[in-house]
Amino acid sequence: MNNRSMILLAAAIALTAASFAAMADGAPLVTTKPVKVTADAARGPIFDSKNMVRDNGPDGPTRDVLLARSKDRKMEAGLYDAGPSEQDIESYPEDEFMFFIEGGVKLTSADGTVLEVHAGEGAAVPKGWKGHWSTQGYKKYYVTYASGKAPK
Repeated sequence: MNNRSMILLAAAIALTAASFAAMADGAPLVTTKPVKVTADAARGPIFDSKNMVRDNGPDGPTRDVLLARSKDRKMEAGLYDAGPSEQDIESYPEDEFMFFIEGGVKLTSADGTVLEVHAGEGAAVPKGWKGHWSTQGYKKYYVTYASGKAPK
């Protein structure tokens, strides 16, 4: 991991710990203390937590653990585990920074530019990005920002 990736990840974690409302049993809870996720927990056990949400949509089989949500509900941070998937993206719904723990993704932009991101690397995808998302599966940390109206 290069220094810039480490700085971005550290900033995301610091923001998470300092100023977010985490979800506990579906109800917002303002965090007042730092939150720690160990490397071992991120690779598996955290996906057994009571806050984990399972889905089987366009990302294939997924598990999502929301660690934090801003008070205005525009920024979220968590861990995401996805299975294999291929999908065309017409317009990425939000700005996202992601850091891959396992696996990776191949992003082919509408202009043909290809970006491959692997475990130990991070990437930023801007809201509105158009292209093709391809993966054999991955686990990642994510921080998203939904500009515009706050989601409900």
